[in-house]
Amino acid sequence: MAKMLSQFFSMRVKNLISSIEKCSIFNCIIIIFAMIFLRIFFEGIMEAAHSVGYSKFSYRAILMYFVHFPLFYLTTFLTVTIIISLFLQEKITRVTKIATPGLGLIILVPVIDAICGGGCFITYPSRLESYFLHFLNPVVSLVDIGVSTGQRIVIFLICLLIALYTYIKTANFLKTLLLFFVVYLTILFFGGLTTIIAGNNPESIYIIGGMLKTDTQKFSAIYALLFLIVSLLYFYLLDKKNFRLLITSMRAERMVFYGGLGIAGLILAQHQSGLFYKIDFFNFLATLFVFFSPGFNFWVVQILNDFFDVQSDKFSRPRNPFLKGIKKSYYITTGVFLSLFVLIISSILNYQSFLIMLTFLLLGVLYSVPPVRLKRIPLVSTFILAIAVILSISLGYSLIFYEKAFQRIPVSLIYAILSGVTLGFSAKDINDVEADKRNGIITLPVLFYRNDNTFGRLPFSLMVSSSYLFFGIFFHSIFFGAIICSIITFCYTLFSTKPREWIYFMFLYFFSIYLLFSLIL
Repeated sequence: MAKMLSQFFSMRVKNLISSIEKCSIFNCIIIIFAMIFLRIFFEGIMEAAHSVGYSKFSYRAILMYFVHFPLFYLTTFLTVTIIISLFLQEKITRVTKIATPGLGLIILVPVIDAICGGGCFITYPSRLESYFLHFLNPVVSLVDIGVSTGQRIVIFLICLLIALYTYIKTANFLKTLLLFFVVYLTILFFGGLTTIIAGNNPESIYIIGGMLKTDTQKFSAIYALLFLIVSLLYFYLLDKKNFRLLITSMRAERMVFYGGLGIAGLILAQHQSGLFYKIDFFNFLATLFVFFSPGFNFWVVQILNDFFDVQSDKFSRPRNPFLKGIKKSYYITTGVFLSLFVLIISSILNYQSFLIMLTFLLLGVLYSVPPVRLKRIPLVSTFILAIAVILSISLGYSLIFYEKAFQRIPVSLIYAILSGVTLGFSAKDINDVEADKRNGIITLPVLFYRNDNTFGRLPFSLMVSSSYLFFGIFFHSIFFGAIICSIITFCYTLFSTKPREWIYFMFLYFFSIYLLFSLIL
């Protein structure tokens, strides 16, 4: 009888697992976010704060509610899902579907705490020794270090359910036990990570000050970086072939250029203000986000642009991943993820950075998407790119001057960029002349560049090389260097029958560094 009941129970569980595995992954994504924000809401009203949204309205409260806490839960969930997938050699989508209902257990934490003692002041553990040693010990209270009874019960239940799933899949007790403790230690590691980084002394590290002024910004930055790493691994496991196509389609030289502009803006702003931040872990994270934000934002715009450039790219360079067979759904998902990530990390920097990067993204929409598609109009398209350059620089300025970021950028630099970049960035289209003609896109190379003879290359050579001269006009200290760069660019464009885009970017990198040093020395 007992054996029959066991078999019946096992069969019912397997049928349940099978039915869950057939669910839509899109539905799971919606459910995951629903569960996370339900947990956050109920924690606010049922735990120690007893407040909707944890506190009064402020930017810090918004960041905590919509960035910090969701990043923690998402990063932990994705990591556990990846571990289970690798351990059991199951498809990542199948494990995600199974893990999604289990995530709902996190909603029980504030409920249990409210029943047990009217709520608890939940935080990252203030001390690591008792946290790791006594987490599973029911007779030792951890409330004094910020760990609640509800957390301990729910984490144990989650690990238990994962162990049950493992045993059903493998019928191997040792594997089941091993995965139980691997997941358990992983969750504890993520929960105690901020204290680990602080060297078991968080009160001396997470203080007001630095580029990331508040503890919420610092916490968010830690989990945002982890979220990026874990998400990229998830995308790799989701579809290895498409992930490789995604990575190889990156325009890395342009991403580095825009990211470098953000760093340049930060350096210039510090030089103007006389405010120099010390080199530490959180200032490094902030600087990294200044680099990532415009760099990844360009990647998002590139992905958006690739959707509408398939026909033209057939006749130029096979860089468009659609020409290599990338799945449309995979590319869309990646683009959405990257755009959200850019907005997340820019919001961690400050409110102004968020608005600047949102504007960058919206300009990309106007640049790429029909019926507007401003990239089809000569000079207007590169003028949009010049604005993107200024936005990237202003991102760095916003960390020092906040809402006055644009006012503090030298006017001469803005004019030089608007004129020089508008002309000079036309070089990016030099290899796309035939493709742009077929697709109805009018660029300066389409109008003024003929590669069949030297005379046909002369008009565009004069145009693209003159871009450096505008910087020399507005900044007399670099006039000689601007002339040299102009001559080199002119000669290369005029005499090269197969000009390479990366060569122009190399010239641009060297000149940008030269200009930066001239402005700060």
